[in-house]
Amino acid sequence: MGFFNRQEAKWKARMAMRGAYPHPMLVTLVYMLLSVGVTALVMRFVTNPFDLAYQYMWEGRYEISDIYRYVFTAERTSLFAVVQLLIGLYGMVVGFGYTSYCLRLARGEQPGYRNLLDGFAVAGRVLAAGILMNIFANLWAALGLIPYVILMVISIMTDALVLLPVAFLFLILAIILATVAGLRYRLTYYFLLDNPEMGAMEAIRHSKAAMKGWKGSAFLLELSFVGWMLLVPFTFGILALWLHPYIGASDANFYDHVVHGAFGPQTDGTNPGQPGGYHSNYDGGPQDPGAPF
Repeated sequence: MGFFNRQEAKWKARMAMRGAYPHPMLVTLVYMLLSVGVTALVMRFVTNPFDLAYQYMWEGRYEISDIYRYVFTAERTSLFAVVQLLIGLYGMVVGFGYTSYCLRLARGEQPGYRNLLDGFAVAGRVLAAGILMNIFANLWAALGLIPYVILMVISIMTDALVLLPVAFLFLILAIILATVAGLRYRLTYYFLLDNPEMGAMEAIRHSKAAMKGWKGSAFLLELSFVGWMLLVPFTFGILALWLHPYIGASDANFYDHVVHGAFGPQTDGTNPGQPGGYHSNYDGGPQDPGAPF
């Protein structure tokens, strides 16, 4: 296992952004319009029953039972649930397209706006991978959330305040498990991009195998952007247009280092077993997808 140079990965990401056309900030703006913009537009025509109920409760002019009966009707709740589901699925596909853009950006392939639509060509595999990753991450989180909920209910019903700290510890455990699970599966989309014949479950297994021993490096890479994230509100969100591709290209460099043993494009052809002269940094291969979930 090699050493991941976080500073070099981020520096190469910035260099890739400087030489890109169209500018990554413009591509990111289009991505945000396709994701956040479309979501906001759709939700203007769909009532959120939870927001509506909170508004009525805040005004304090109605009984809770009346609010529940009026707001949470079967039609309104069903429509909201279906729209949220469709928006979530749509977000997975568009997000995959942005991941494709960032990977190609980091590799110096001069990607453009069209790459934001890459996910629609393989929507079935993208949705399968996204849904499976969410299920697996939630199952891991449930190991902490279920005891947390049980202890909270017991504490409220019996006034056993001594259980609250224990419940809080289980909540922390749930957050940790969900974070670790997310790190295990974080390379899944990259494997789908580099291997058009690979299925969703196989890509997840490859990600799990590749991330063994690299979760700490991935977590530190994400933490290194926290300072920039804190500055975004002070720029009215404009900084996010620069920060998103910066993070995306850095993450792509992390993937190339872990899986291929190098940053960016490699064309020396010194290792026929790896595309473009890459040298694998982990033992997984087409016939070795890693241990089952």
